[in-house]
Amino acid sequence: MDHSHIGADDLVFRAHALASGVTDSALSRNVRAGTTERVWHGAYLPTADESAQSHAAELERHRATVIVAALNGGPKRVASHISAAVMHRVPMLRPDLSKVHFTSRTTGKHIKRGIIHQAALSESDIVVVDGIPVTSLARSVCDVARMSTLAQAVSVLDSGLHLGVTMTELVEQAEHSRRRRGIAMLRAALASADGLSESVGESVSRLALAQSPVIPPPELQVEITVNVDGRAKSVRGDFGWRGRDGRLRVVGEFDGRFKYHRSNPFGDERLPEDVIYEEKLREDAIRMTGPHVVRWTWSDAHHPNVLHARVIATLRAAGLIS
Repeated sequence: MDHSHIGADDLVFRAHALASGVTDSALSRNVRAGTTERVWHGAYLPTADESAQSHAAELERHRATVIVAALNGGPKRVASHISAAVMHRVPMLRPDLSKVHFTSRTTGKHIKRGIIHQAALSESDIVVVDGIPVTSLARSVCDVARMSTLAQAVSVLDSGLHLGVTMTELVEQAEHSRRRRGIAMLRAALASADGLSESVGESVSRLALAQSPVIPPPELQVEITVNVDGRAKSVRGDFGWRGRDGRLRVVGEFDGRFKYHRSNPFGDERLPEDVIYEEKLREDAIRMTGPHVVRWTWSDAHHPNVLHARVIATLRAAGLIS
């Protein structure tokens, strides 16, 4: 099955299976064989042999779980927090997908494999995604940010902004949540949020770079005109540093798109070798225009001292810092 987009039609419900002649024993055998996964009480999802443990597949399995839980939970529950963000296909940093999250105006409690948060919801806070009521994109990313670390909070807010939420909407959500747990984290993250970041890795990298007093603040998504096969083409670098004359001297590139690809965080249909080849051609073309290029990985972004040393060395080589 296609794990890039999962909906209610992909789910196998026990009641329907029994009505069609499938027994409980057969359903259990399929689970043990790994061809089917039990995502909620009375609901199963066929699994894929390829990349079943990939980040994209994990997100889609959570979406399936949210859909089933919503169908079983009644109209008073609205998918929220991480579950709503997954329904909106918002890229996040290390989301905890072990529980489904709902918000109810009337009651809050823990349920098996889920949490129901009690909070007020206005009509504008609720939208429908794939037939399921979920909190709006702005409300969802702010709820996630309140329950997160700073890196997770900034990443999800960046993603929301990049997907079209306005800073005004986020500030309004923060004002409405001013008495709720985690508001200090949300406000701190809002101060650092920037919708120009196009991937979770870029958000994490930006926070790491800001920890160094030596590294100047970079320009995000720098436009570069390169020559490809004799034709001028415009590409973008993740980060850029310019000299006093305005010339681009250093381009910084986060190299982690296999896990959180900028164009499709729920999966990238291109083969890894194709991505590597395209990125090499792109980097070679950027170097030909003059700037130094420095690349780093997820490991570097999570170890600021390593990232700082690499970027500082390149800035010095380009004459931007002493």
